[in-house]
Amino acid sequence: MKQTPTFQRLKQRINPKTVFRFCLISLIIFSLFFIRYTWIISLQETEDEAMLTVETAAAGFQLIPLDQLEVIPDDINKPEYQQIKESLKSLTALNTNFRFAYIYTLKNNHLYFIADSEPENSSDYSPPGQEYTEATETFFQIFDEGNTLITEPTTDRWGTWTSVLVPLKDNETGQVIATFGMDYPSADWYNMAIYNSLLAFIFMLCLFLILFSFYIVFLKNIALNEEKSKLLVVSKKQQESELLFRTIFEQAPVGISIVNTDMTIAMMNSTFLRIIDRKKEDLDTLNWTIITHPDDLKKDLDYFEKFNNGVIDGYSIEKRYIKPDGAMCTVKMTIAPLKIDHESKYHHLCIIDDISEHKKTENALIESERSKAVFISNLPGIAYRCDYDIDWTMKFVSDGCYKLTGYQPEALVDNKAIAFNELILPKYQKTVWDQWSHSVNTHEIFRGEYEISTATGEIKWVYEQGQCLYDESGQVQALEGLIIDITDRKNKEEEIQYANEHDYLTGLYNRKYFENSLITINTEAQLPLSYIIGDINGVKLINDAFGLTEGDKLIIRTGMIIESCCRENDILARTGGDEFCILLPNTDNTTAEDIVMRISKACEASNRNPNPEIPYISLSLGFGTKALESINFFDIVKEAEADMYKQKLLERKSAHSSIVASIKATMFEKSKETEEHGQRMIQFSKAIGLALHLSQRDLNKLELFAMLHDLGKIGIDDRILSKSGKLTEDEWIIMKKHPEIGYRIAMSAPELAPIAELILSHHERWDGKGYPNGLRESEILLGARIIAITDAYDAMTSDRPYRKAMPTQAAIEQLKQNSGTQFDPQIIEIFVNTVLPTFE
Repeated sequence: MKQTPTFQRLKQRINPKTVFRFCLISLIIFSLFFIRYTWIISLQETEDEAMLTVETAAAGFQLIPLDQLEVIPDDINKPEYQQIKESLKSLTALNTNFRFAYIYTLKNNHLYFIADSEPENSSDYSPPGQEYTEATETFFQIFDEGNTLITEPTTDRWGTWTSVLVPLKDNETGQVIATFGMDYPSADWYNMAIYNSLLAFIFMLCLFLILFSFYIVFLKNIALNEEKSKLLVVSKKQQESELLFRTIFEQAPVGISIVNTDMTIAMMNSTFLRIIDRKKEDLDTLNWTIITHPDDLKKDLDYFEKFNNGVIDGYSIEKRYIKPDGAMCTVKMTIAPLKIDHESKYHHLCIIDDISEHKKTENALIESERSKAVFISNLPGIAYRCDYDIDWTMKFVSDGCYKLTGYQPEALVDNKAIAFNELILPKYQKTVWDQWSHSVNTHEIFRGEYEISTATGEIKWVYEQGQCLYDESGQVQALEGLIIDITDRKNKEEEIQYANEHDYLTGLYNRKYFENSLITINTEAQLPLSYIIGDINGVKLINDAFGLTEGDKLIIRTGMIIESCCRENDILARTGGDEFCILLPNTDNTTAEDIVMRISKACEASNRNPNPEIPYISLSLGFGTKALESINFFDIVKEAEADMYKQKLLERKSAHSSIVASIKATMFEKSKETEEHGQRMIQFSKAIGLALHLSQRDLNKLELFAMLHDLGKIGIDDRILSKSGKLTEDEWIIMKKHPEIGYRIAMSAPELAPIAELILSHHERWDGKGYPNGLRESEILLGARIIAITDAYDAMTSDRPYRKAMPTQAAIEQLKQNSGTQFDPQIIEIFVNTVLPTFE
């Protein structure tokens, strides 16, 4: 249907969304009023129905002589009370919507029940004469007003109620002598209002759905009209695009063909036919492989196979076509896929550009460039021609000059900005001149290495190779040669030299350099020649306890301290894992002893540093001095080593004790256990040991084990030890390694070795389900069985960051429950019945 202009203008002015919003808001407002009205009317109907029911029931009680009742408990025996009682029961039985029916009266400003509908044996029964103490003002109000009332929801000891109260009046005086009431549960009072309001809501919801449906249909109608207009525009543009495509296709300066999926040619422009000098009819019978030059065919087929199989998206190659007269034309061919749709018959696009003339020019250029490349390939760095003078005055310098020196070639030609001799470092200038002079005089090739300073001040190593050019009379005409940058090679040589002579960890000299230096320094001119040897104590223990990284830190720190105490001409080397040696030329015995004391004091000062990152150093030192040429230096070495080992024996116990104390402190810090926990463990375990009649030696070992049973935790990652939540499976695997770590640490320290096996087995279980070796019952060492119990008990009865301590009796019950599975039942019995009572 054609739309009039007036309708079109009206449609443009009216916004569908605005109309929809207006209708929606109007409907929402109407819905609110409609649901509210339904609620009020329904509630009024409920009230009217309730009042009618109660007033009808109250009419029957007007005939009963209420004045015969004294409102006392004895009224229960009066026939009037019995009549009222039965009537009230019948009312509540017939009207299930009401829970209670009752009659009360007002006496001395107090309300008293005359009778109610509850049986005498009910917990809700109110006997005659009972005061209604929970009555609200409404219950009193009816005696003054004399009208039927409906109370607000009221809560008393029987529940929450909406009460309908009807006055009972004296037939003669018209005064209210009592009130008849029926209680409606408040929870059910609004049922009808809720039900009717829900129906109203559903009705309004249907109206909303209808409105939305009309809106969607209206929008779709608008969209369809717009789409129709767009289709007309698109159709026109498509016609224009098709015309443009045809024009471009035919007038393109390159050959274009479109190939079908069956490899037949769908379309081909005139330029394509002109390039290959063929007619369209010829190509209908000729395959493209026939007119492709044989030398190019394999390459073309390989690419086309990959393209056809989807390995590549397209390709470009240079190939030659054979014309009908046998002549060749070289083209740049590009194959690209035509991705139109799945049902399209078109497969790919072939574009060719005639580059025959360009190829001829390119081949000539390539040949020229090849000749130049051969020449350039022999010019690594600077190719030069210069005069044989003190300035090395340049007459020609190749382009590599700037890269090597930072100066443009013209700056050096004729010493325009700077002479080449000025680039050579002064310490090499005379050497270079002398070597060139020798080559000139002997007609030999010059070869030399020296350093130059570039325009930026950078120092570079260069290698120069050149020769002198002579005239017919033998006079020097010029010098020609090459200068290349060998800085990287020199740096690598220096790095290799440094690596060969230095220790990789400390940066000090290594044993090889030390021994080579000894050969050159062990001469009479260096006497007296002193020798100092030092060995770090406890490196293995540190490695086992804290890891190789901490051991490396100790070695590095020790090397730094020793180096700070050495003099300029002293030769310090790390000659072994934890061994350092110093050669001190022209140093007598007294001076060597002073240096040894200086090193010892420096180590002590380092140990007093409170920084926990600085490792504790225990270094044993020995020294000796070769005063005479006749003395064998290796005898001095033996003397120094003997002195060192004597000191090591004297300090061994002290050093190990300090390291063990450090390990112990680290263990308590990492495992988050306190010294008090360790002391309680000692007390409990010693008490069990005494009960088992262990020897004093075993008790001492048990005490040490109680303190250090979790020694291996110093090797566990802090993030795992301090994790408040449950450990993952991988984290548990790591955590379970701590008995083995503790075992290795203990075996490294002689004073801890006796408890190594105990540390290894302190997480074994009586039933064989423990770790790391799955030992069971008596296979587990006695000390480990004892500590397993005391550790578990102390853990349960101590506060933790993630829980409060368990009561003692609860912890004992846990121990008993796990007796015979996790714990040794005999030790559990001793601990619970003998040991724990002594600690109460």
